[in-house]
Formats: sequence, structure tokens, C-alpha cells
Amino acid sequence: MSNQTFPLRTEMDRQRAISFIAALDLEQPRKLAITDEDRTAEQNARLHALLTDISRQVEHAGRKWNVLIWKRLCTAAWLREIGENATMIPALDGNGFDVIYEKTSKLGVKKCASLIEWVQAFGAEHQVRWTQRDNWGGRY
Repeated sequence: MSNQTFPLRTEMDRQRAISFIAALDLEQPRKLAITDEDRTAEQNARLHALLTDISRQVEHAGRKWNVLIWKRLCTAAWLREIGENATMIPALDGNGFDVIYEKTSKLGVKKCASLIEWVQAFGAEHQVRWTQRDNWGGRY
């Protein structure tokens, strides 16, 4: 049997999952994993648009940084704010430290929405003028 994936959003979805599990042949070992839904394409687009605006308009430590650096800076700061600190470990070559943090591509819908809100607040505090129109009414 191949892997089965289906959403759990409603009571009907829950009942379907229960029926699916009840029908499994227990002679064959199985593993059950319930995970958060991955971020949406809309969330990804919104996050990158916000970070692009920040990278073009905000200086940090005396210079402007590219989108990737801003994504890392914002993600690390957001993680600290929600109590899930990024980890600093000595660099493999012995020169300084490297910061290890949660990749945005692995964020679930809810956590990605939280990061987007954090980035928007950061931008507002730094007078960023957003260039992308909000097509989703703030629902990310």
C-alpha cells in the first residue's frame, strides 16, 4: 500500500481518517504521522514580496542585505520572539559561529502566518512601503 495523505480540516475528514485506520491490516506493520499543513503558495509569495521590499528599503548594521539574508535575520528574530530560539554552534572550520534555524519551507500554515505578521510589523516599524497589493485580506 502506498502512502496515504489527506487533509484533516473537518469532522467528516476526521471520520474518514478513523475509518481508514480501522480498515488497515494490522499484520503489516504501519506508521502513522499527523503533520501540520505546509505553508501555501500564497504565503510563500507574500513572505518573499515582503522580504524583497525590506531588502530594498532597510539598512541593518550599516548596509543593505539581500532577500536571503533578510529571510534568515527575520526568521531567527521571529523564532526568538516565539520562544523557539535559533541555535548558534561553532563553525566547522573554527571561524566564528553558524546560526541554525527552522527553514521557512518547512513551516506549517499557522507558523508561516505568524512569521508573515512578524515581518509586516518589522517593516512597519522601519517605515517600509509595501509594493505588493494584499490580495488575500491579511489571511495567510
